[in-house]
Amino acid sequence: MSRRLLSSLARGAGRLAAPRSTRLAPIASGAASSVEAFTRRDRMSTSRVCDWMPAKSESAGLVEQRRGVKTESKEEMVFHKVADEMLHNLQDAVEAWGEDNAGDDFDLSHEMGVVTIAMGSGKGTYVINKQAPNRQIWVSSPVSGPLRYDYDPARKAWFYHRDGHLLHERLREELLGMFGGDLDLEGLNE
Repeated sequence: MSRRLLSSLARGAGRLAAPRSTRLAPIASGAASSVEAFTRRDRMSTSRVCDWMPAKSESAGLVEQRRGVKTESKEEMVFHKVADEMLHNLQDAVEAWGEDNAGDDFDLSHEMGVVTIAMGSGKGTYVINKQAPNRQIWVSSPVSGPLRYDYDPARKAWFYHRDGHLLHERLREELLGMFGGDLDLEGLNE
């Protein structure tokens, strides 16, 4: 590289690395207060994006929100609550059943909205997870393949929209078909 190009790059890097107040420092001494005010105002600007921080100047029902922070709608919060409840209850029921019926290779884990059920004995693995953008539960089954379930609040159950079957019924049939035993998956969302 030429000496001129290297010198230019070094000067540019120095400007980028300098703090904002240094980069915006005025030449005339009288303008310093306006630059500092601009910099301070820019850092403190807010907009209505989240609802967890109370506003100082607004009524009690409204809140101040920081720029760039996204809040969930009421529907999204309900989805997460219902989906997490179902996944937790599913984990409890299937884990107890698996310990009694599925053998030593059976393994179940639940991490960050994903339940993984490794059936062992070469029978495959179930992956059950929530898909927040679609508000669905997705199931990858070694028996029936990929399925997507929507929530029906009237029945308090997850259903497959193509044929109407319920998640807990299909999962129960498949698991009992592999190892037998007694598995009750009714009321996963109650």
